[in-house]
Amino acid sequence: MPLSIVSRHWLSYTLAALLVTFALFTVFGDRGLLHLRRLSEEKGKLDERNFRLQRTNEALRERIYRLRHDNRYLEKIAREDLGLVRRGEIVYRFISTESKGKVSSNVKETSPESFRSLGQRSRP
Repeated sequence: MPLSIVSRHWLSYTLAALLVTFALFTVFGDRGLLHLRRLSEEKGKLDERNFRLQRTNEALRERIYRLRHDNRYLEKIAREDLGLVRRGEIVYRFISTESKGKVSSNVKETSPESFRSLGQRSRP
């Protein structure tokens, strides 16, 4: 009888060890729960980035369409981004209060001519 009790304990310990090993692999293994959680978090971040990129792409498509088909928008962009002016227009540039102290030493006096755009003549 004592032999059968020992064999039963041995069987119980072996099964318990196998279950613990299986549980450890299930949680910490290469394809375990922790790995799946990390992958899920990464997928969430990639989905969010994908959504932001899709919004950016849609905005860029809209801008391309407007640049090709909307002359007013094209003129607005040319004026704001490129600083272009129409022939005969006078551009006034004002020095901001922040940059007044930073004016270079070679500018001694501010005259109306200094505010006109380059290449523009004064009107008679």
